[in-house]
Amino acid sequence: MNDRLIDTHRRAFTLIELIVVVAIVAVLVNLLLPVLGGAKENGRAAVCGSNIRQLTLANSAYAVDQKEHYVPAAEDLFVGLGGRKRWHGQRNSAGVSSNPQDNIFDPHRSPLRGYIGGQGRVKQCPTFTDAVQDGAVNAFEAGTGGYGYNHQYIGGRNDLYGFTAQAASTTAQTSDPAQPSHTVMFTDVALAQQQDDSPYLIEYSFCEPPFWQMTPGTPSTFATNPTIHFRHHDSANVAWTDGHVSIEKMTFSGPYMFYGMTQTTVQEMGFGWFGPESNQYFDLQ
Repeated sequence: MNDRLIDTHRRAFTLIELIVVVAIVAVLVNLLLPVLGGAKENGRAAVCGSNIRQLTLANSAYAVDQKEHYVPAAEDLFVGLGGRKRWHGQRNSAGVSSNPQDNIFDPHRSPLRGYIGGQGRVKQCPTFTDAVQDGAVNAFEAGTGGYGYNHQYIGGRNDLYGFTAQAASTTAQTSDPAQPSHTVMFTDVALAQQQDDSPYLIEYSFCEPPFWQMTPGTPSTFATNPTIHFRHHDSANVAWTDGHVSIEKMTFSGPYMFYGMTQTTVQEMGFGWFGPESNQYFDLQ
């Protein structure tokens, strides 16, 4: 009887031992959580890379049926307050309706619908889940999936016609890029907005190059607002015109001059550019 009591006492944990075990488990959990979180984000980034590659392939297939012309980024951009048509959808008004729903693009009316497959709309980047969807706070670009198109050189031809309606309605042909493997087609994109000094994100149609191509020839020195969104461990997926996808790190950023947001704020939100401070990776040279 006494031996059994002694054995039972020996097998039991003391309160101190339990506290030590719990502490060790807590430390291990804290060590493992970042690793598990990083693995999940790596998985989401891989899915995003697949999505953006499918977009590029869809655009290439579209070009085959359109005499080698890529899909227009925003062919009626200069109509009303931004036009009715985008590469990712269409809306009922040209951005002038008092009904916010009429100003939102319907992704099921995208010119790429027949080439995307599935539900006929752009697939959503699984990391980009915090964009505002309410058209009343300027989220009218919903439906892009978190991806933006090279509208100044591929989905439009600012290099030929400047920042004009003719440029918006003219697109590059598949033979135009001199270096397809070094010419951006799509990237991870968002747009920072600010209301009552509180910044928030919306979807956006375009991956803006560092400088506006305002006139034919040499780009201007007037910087665009950075829209490339480095949301995957401070990296962005980039789909190039030849169909390959790369993961790029931010090399520089800039302010949102029209919204009064400093470069520091914009960079902390994950916006900037990769590569050289020029339009080298966007133009067709």
